[in-house]
Amino acid sequence: MGSKGTLALATVFLLVVLVVLGIHPALAESSFLIDVDSLDMNRLKDTDYIGQVLSSNNAGIRIRKYISNSNELAAPVRLTLVQMDTQTLIFDKYYDYKSGTFDSGDIYLPFGGNQTIPFLVTLYVGDWVYALPFIHLPPRLEQNSACTYGVRMRDFNAALTQDWLMGTMLEIDSLRSQGSITIPLCASNNYLVGQATVTVTGDTLRVDLAFLSNANVEVASCQVFCIRDVGSLTTADPRRIGEPAYGVGQSIDISGADTVLLYVPMTLNFD
Repeated sequence: MGSKGTLALATVFLLVVLVVLGIHPALAESSFLIDVDSLDMNRLKDTDYIGQVLSSNNAGIRIRKYISNSNELAAPVRLTLVQMDTQTLIFDKYYDYKSGTFDSGDIYLPFGGNQTIPFLVTLYVGDWVYALPFIHLPPRLEQNSACTYGVRMRDFNAALTQDWLMGTMLEIDSLRSQGSITIPLCASNNYLVGQATVTVTGDTLRVDLAFLSNANVEVASCQVFCIRDVGSLTTADPRRIGEPAYGVGQSIDISGADTVLLYVPMTLNFD
């Protein structure tokens, strides 16, 4: 078999592997499309508009702009991309004269870890200049642990877990007189993603959750435990904890309890 035949066979094999794995070649790396003609140029300093239209966690960006319907009206096109927090020129390309609809192709962005990074995209079309802000968001985090802020479960007993998850000690009488308290929700031992509201009415306790809108949280799993005797715990694994598990918004009987450990292990997807 010649080299061309070998290459073709290898290409077919690669495509088969990608399909089996559920990865479509055209979608393996997606870029965020900025269609200049669709933008409201009067709102490019509006943070809400930028957050809705000019922000993305995609690996790259593409710039598109209609120029003309005639080769005789072709215009020189140049595109630059500057990382604004460091004033670093990331991309600078001259595309020669273009007509029809200009498409920059995929421009992949430098990896920013868990940081939000501002960019300035500048498109030069003949004598016209389009300066566009773009916010590169951190990648979406999948299947990450979360809980209420408090004492690490391993600090009660190192044998419970090696994980960072926390529980919150509640004084029932104090909480009953207050009516309710709010507790921050921590995710991945690094992020604040919302808050839990704990309400006590008589001998019942209820937990409600509210997440930050810009975190785009999806709850994969969540259980609520009210543990009266922390010393009796042998594990912090919610699947084996041996305590009654409740749901968010469900009434929990706390009659006769002076203190309880609120333990709300969650699995979240979020930005």
